[in-house]
Order: sequence, then structure tokens, then C-alpha cells
Amino acid sequence: MIRQKLQKLEPLWQKSVWFLWLCLVAALPVTSFPLFAKVLHTSSVAPASGIFVLLLAFIWLPVYLIKNGRFPFQLKPAILFFMFALLTMGLGFLRYIPDYKNASMIKAALEGVATLGLGGLFYLVTTAMPNSADKIRQTLRIVNWGGLVIISWSLIQIAVSFVYHDYTDAMRSFQHLFSTTVLFDGRATGFASEPSWLAHQLNLVYLMYWMAATKNKFSAHRFRIWKFTFENLLLTAGFVVLFVTLSRGGLVAFMLVLAFLFLLANIRFAKWLIKKWNVRKTVLVGVFTGLGMFILYLGILAGGLFVLSKLDPRMEKVFQFSSAVENPLLKYADNLQFGERVIYWQTGWNIFNDYPVAGVGVGFSGYYFPQYLPDFAWQLPEVNKLTGWSSGLLNIKNLWTRLLAETGIIGFSMFVVFLVVMAYSAKDLSNRKDQLSKTIGWMGIFMLITFILEEFSVDSFALPYYWFTLGLVAAASRWIKPTDLDSNG
Repeated sequence: MIRQKLQKLEPLWQKSVWFLWLCLVAALPVTSFPLFAKVLHTSSVAPASGIFVLLLAFIWLPVYLIKNGRFPFQLKPAILFFMFALLTMGLGFLRYIPDYKNASMIKAALEGVATLGLGGLFYLVTTAMPNSADKIRQTLRIVNWGGLVIISWSLIQIAVSFVYHDYTDAMRSFQHLFSTTVLFDGRATGFASEPSWLAHQLNLVYLMYWMAATKNKFSAHRFRIWKFTFENLLLTAGFVVLFVTLSRGGLVAFMLVLAFLFLLANIRFAKWLIKKWNVRKTVLVGVFTGLGMFILYLGILAGGLFVLSKLDPRMEKVFQFSSAVENPLLKYADNLQFGERVIYWQTGWNIFNDYPVAGVGVGFSGYYFPQYLPDFAWQLPEVNKLTGWSSGLLNIKNLWTRLLAETGIIGFSMFVVFLVVMAYSAKDLSNRKDQLSKTIGWMGIFMLITFILEEFSVDSFALPYYWFTLGLVAAASRWIKPTDLDSNG
């Protein structure tokens, strides 16, 4: 009797958890949701999608495990990394941790567990919830509609800021419904905490999917606007939004993907040239073609920097470098107004040098900042302000050096192994025949390329974007059969 009732409730339960998943995907644009921020006692990393991933963890995950639900094999290296990261926190308590303004080490440890746990849940849920080709397509449709909302709101922001040099009270109030921070003058913010975070989510999810879909002539929708798919139009508008974020790291990361595509085009062009003209000296042709393209890319880079120097006050001194001053690289970075970031990165590296094996523990690097800050740091106003007046721990603001400082070479290597596994999975998908698999595969490849540079300015494990894309790659690898053909294109 009870079993029959449970069987009747099964379809309702399935629809409910799938609805929560679609809500999670739709909420991806919001990085600092005020309600969730209050629960987490933070003002920065509080993604609205985290609410839904926690609901799925409590409602869906236990039932899925009881039913012996399966996960992709790509989950194993991720679990090993998360387990070791948690172990570093335990090891951190076994050594002397410098006191920092009486900041609670228990609180820091709990925050470390929370951020690791949230990131792990995003990846785990994404690998298993969209467990069929149709569900993955549905997921991509929500990604598109969410991307359209981001683009629309961002373009409204930049248009109003350009025309009126300010925002209306209604716009500020609307933004406060979704973000704990304010709108930035002259820069698109979307629903993110700051423009660089908008660039982060565009580069790790939205633009990478739209670029992959365009490359493979795939669309998750049946409708077309003349000859263009929804993804084609979103890619064009998305790049405009990325540019008006004026996020230097985001733009460089995106350009790295374009350089990769140009490199592939160059290789094809060289092969075509050799075949067309029956050229025997293939090495010479390759060298001259590569040299010509390198000069072209260098010109494009210089032109892009020149345009940014006219649009962004932070880039006015981009062509002014002097080796005559003390610490010329740090001085140059300070002139471009990211000297503080470089200082934080160097501090993380200094911590790693003294704790190279397993690091100081996730969440504990902030306690070591005062004694590991470079001497040049004390010349920077932001560093003096944060160390003198702020009660919070300082952040490394770079995932790569944070991994080294907090988890050591072991944790860093385990994370890199996880990324290599994902890269092979994405490459395998990109070689399949069906367009859906190929698109997800290329999305993963593009995302991993941007990820290299994006994580030089973000160090959080809790932001869902790279976990989401990598989770989709694992899901497609596990749930889409290689023999399935996508006839819809």
C-alpha cells in the first residue's frame, strides 16, 4: 500500500526536483543575492543558485543515493581534491596560526568548509541532474534565456549611464533586489556583484556555450531569426556586454579563446596552402604563416590596448613602462591600478614557499598575510586600509596561488589532475558525431582556456560557474550515448 502511494508520488517528485534544477540554472546570473548573503553572513559570494543547490542536496540527493543513482567517473578526482582540501584545514589547526585582530579561526574554518561544500555540490548536482540528451537541451535553453536577461539588463545599464552619466533611483532599487553592491558608473554589472564578476560568468558559461554552438551550428531551440540561431545572436550581444564591463582580465581571457580559434584556423590554412600549391617545404610554409599571424595578433593586441587606454582611465599608462624605478613590474601594475592584486598574488606565493607540501589550510591564508606581504605592499593605500582598518581576513584573489598557499603542491596537483581529466572528457565529446555532444565538448574546451586567466582575479570555490560548465561536460560524457545522432541541429 505504502509502496503504491510512493509510486504515485514519484512523477510529482521528479517534476519538483527538475523544477528546482531549472531554477538553479536560471539563477546563475545572480552572484550576491541579499537574502542568501544574510544567511551566509557575507556581502560578496552568495550566489542565488546556491539556494537551489542546497534544496536539491536535501531533497533530491538522499533519494538518489538510496536508489543507487550513478555519477560520472569524473566525480572521483573532484572528490579526492575536496577530501584533501578539508584535510589541510585539520592539519592547519595542528600548527601555530598567527593571530590576526582576534579573527575567529573556527569561523574561518567553517567558511572554508562552506565554500568547498557549495562548490562540490554545484559540480555533483550538475553531473547527475541533466541525465539525458533532452534534459541537457532543456538546461541549455534556460542558459539562453538567462543570458538574454543578463544582456538586456546590462545594455540598459550602460545606455542610461552613457546618456545621463548616472542611474535612476528605480534602477538602483531594482539592482538592490538582486545584489548586495551598487551599480558601477560607465560599466555593465548585470546582476553580478561587480563588472569583473559579470565578465567571469560570461566567460565561464554563457559566451563559451554560445561560441561552441555557433561553431558547431547547433541550437537548443527550433526557431530561427532569418538564418541566425538564438545562440548566434546571443554571442554577438554577449561580446558587446563583455566589452562594456571593461574587465581587463575578462577581455584578455576571452581573447585567449579567440587566439586558440585563430591558431586552429592557421593550421588548417597552412595545410590547405600546402595541398593547394603542392608545396614541398612544409616547415618553411608553416614558419612564415605562423610568423605572419603572430605579427597580425600582436597588432590586434596593441590596437585593443590603445582603444582601452582611451576608454578606461585605469589603462591610460598602459604604454608607459620604466625599468629605472625600484620594483618596475610592481610599479607598472600599480600604475594600471591592479598593483594590489599582484601584491596579494605574491603574498600567496610567499606563503607557499614556506608551506609547500600541504599549505596552511583552506581559509587560513589571511592569518599569514601581515608577515608575508612584500615590502612594496605598504606603499599602496588599499593594503594599508585593509590591514589597518578592516577586521576581515585578506584574500589572495587568485585561485592558482590560493591553491598553492592553502593546499600546497599536493592539493594544487590534485586540482590540476581533475582539470586534465575534464579536458580529456571535453576533447572526447568534441570528436563525437552528434552535435549536442560536440557542442558541450567545445564549450568545455573553451571554458578551460578562459579558466586559466579568469582565475587570476577570482579565488572563490563557491561561485558556481566553472563547476556548472565542467559538470555539464561530465553529464554529457555519462548520459549521452556516442551513437546518438542529433538530427535537429
